[in-house]
Amino acid sequence: MPRSLAGQIMAAGHAVEDVRDVGLASHPDGEVFRLAAASDAIIVTRDRGFAAEESWPATFASGVILVSLPRDTPAAAINRAVMTLLARRVPESLLGAVTTVERQRALSRRVRRRR
Repeated sequence: MPRSLAGQIMAAGHAVEDVRDVGLASHPDGEVFRLAAASDAIIVTRDRGFAAEESWPATFASGVILVSLPRDTPAAAINRAVMTLLARRVPESLLGAVTTVERQRALSRRVRRRR
């Protein structure tokens, strides 16, 4: 994900932690899930492994935003797509879901109920 995305999400009023800044870059997905579960954070990623329901640990119900855009998509376009999603959706609609961001749309699939 572009580093610039974190700043835009923060400017929109959301807390952000980048795995690169907390020492989890290139670590196993399970470690990222544990951090996200502990802080009740939604994961924003291109890694399809995070979208697989069977990979979600029992303690994780925050949600995943999966950016499914071509690899050569410029950072500005990725940022715009994610920020458009965040502006158009009620935040609660993202919780417990995998939301896939594509070129012309974003689709959500509920994976786990929030308690």
